[in-house]
Amino acid sequence: MEIRKATEQDIDAILALNRQIGLIHFEQAPEVFCPPSPEERGFLLAAIGAEGRLFCVAVDEGRVLGFLTARIDINESVPFLTKLPICRIGSVVVDEGHRSRGIGKALIAHCDEWARARNASQIRLEVMSFNERAKSLYESLGFTRQSEIYAR
Repeated sequence: MEIRKATEQDIDAILALNRQIGLIHFEQAPEVFCPPSPEERGFLLAAIGAEGRLFCVAVDEGRVLGFLTARIDINESVPFLTKLPICRIGSVVVDEGHRSRGIGKALIAHCDEWARARNASQIRLEVMSFNERAKSLYESLGFTRQSEIYAR
């Protein structure tokens, strides 16, 4: 398996993966997530081409099996928050038929290297409370709960 930068040629595979995770999120939290839509193509293509962001894919035998997006944020406006660079993972998606095979771990390890090269002091991500499998993966990789979001 290879982790590499996503390209526009990967878009159909990325859309299929995004649809998998999008349907699960929509079913579990329709008050937060919309069902997958054709608008996602343009959004994801823009993300692939965005400067200064990470958009990588896990590829095996020419097939995209997962992807990860991330960016570096630096607080410049809130005086009581650190000004250190923070890597924020936006999405980690692995094909339903290929989960529990180390693909998510490999994507996060790649992100960790990318973040370290940009002097990030931390890697942060948000996971929905219903996503037990993802929470288990992140905890096994040393992530700890830092905050919780409440909604009503």
